[in-house]
Amino acid sequence: MAERPLILVTNDDGIEAEGLWRLAEAMSAAGEIMVAAPAFNQSAMSAAFTLRSDVESERAHSRLDGVDAWQVSGTPADAVTVGLRQYAPRRVSMIAAGVNPGPNVGRNVLHSGTVMAAMMGYLRGLPSVAVSLAGLEEAHLASAARAGAEIAERLLAGGEPMLLNVNAPDCTYDQYEGFAAARMADTSMERLVDEVDQHGAVRRRLVWRDDVEPEPGTDVAAVMAGKVAVTPLHNDLTRHDDLGRVSALIA
Repeated sequence: MAERPLILVTNDDGIEAEGLWRLAEAMSAAGEIMVAAPAFNQSAMSAAFTLRSDVESERAHSRLDGVDAWQVSGTPADAVTVGLRQYAPRRVSMIAAGVNPGPNVGRNVLHSGTVMAAMMGYLRGLPSVAVSLAGLEEAHLASAARAGAEIAERLLAGGEPMLLNVNAPDCTYDQYEGFAAARMADTSMERLVDEVDQHGAVRRRLVWRDDVEPEPGTDVAAVMAGKVAVTPLHNDLTRHDDLGRVSALIA
């Protein structure tokens, strides 16, 4: 009997996050699961690595029978790297990151620890998915995990080393208006607000925007229409159309 694919599940919200375990449970239909996640919340760390301090890791309590879990004192990228290098008992077939409470659409992708954790798999030639929920209701995390796992299972079966960014609307699975292949929007569903206290300290938080008018075909538009947005991503940020202009500029 052939071995089931080994899937490393991670996140940026930390080992205790509900969304992590919802995704691990949903992904178990597609393969054998191992969990390697930050020991504490590392949201908005993007693809940062820890360089100037030690990265420690240890076995963590697993909420799922038969699933080994480790917590890593670093970023999401650290967690994936440590999981792959130190704890994977055999070759990992896929990286799945999430479920993040809050959308990772449009410009948010550039800051997302969830998306960049999945990117660590893609850069190693592995099919990878990042799964987020466009809301904070824990009751809807299971639906987002189910949607992400369905996409992941199809991707894994195809064997293509793609990175798919999956964003589910803030509702139950049976309320989805379908799935949509969508490009990144040049906007966001949230905005960053700086609050300065009496001592001059700055605290930042994300707030929902009420002025979003997304372009059709984008991830933001899909989610706002009640659809699960599925966006293929890659690591090449080059503006290829401008290479000719730059050549002329520096000639």
